[in-house]
Amino acid sequence: MIDGNAKDFIEKLHYEDHYVIYNGDKFFFNGCRTKTLPKGSVEYVSLEVYNLTTDETIFATKKVSASDCIIAFEEAPIWGGKAFWEIESDMQWVDE
Repeated sequence: MIDGNAKDFIEKLHYEDHYVIYNGDKFFFNGCRTKTLPKGSVEYVSLEVYNLTTDETIFATKKVSASDCIIAFEEAPIWGGKAFWEIESDMQWVDE
């Protein structure tokens, strides 16, 4: 990852938002968000990724935990058919 460490990026995605530039497009990572029920238990955790250049959502998931959201993100072929770890070396982390 250009201007950052990919493992740190993923770890911080559990609780922080990020911006990256990849292939000339700017992406916003809406870090894991927890939706709780009135009694305080977790209903779900969500994670979304938006392409700000094309104004579209390229990834969204709801799981029972932040770790499950991260795993789903890491495995999703959302970057031209490739997963995050296949292209992370070409991403520039612009908010680190």
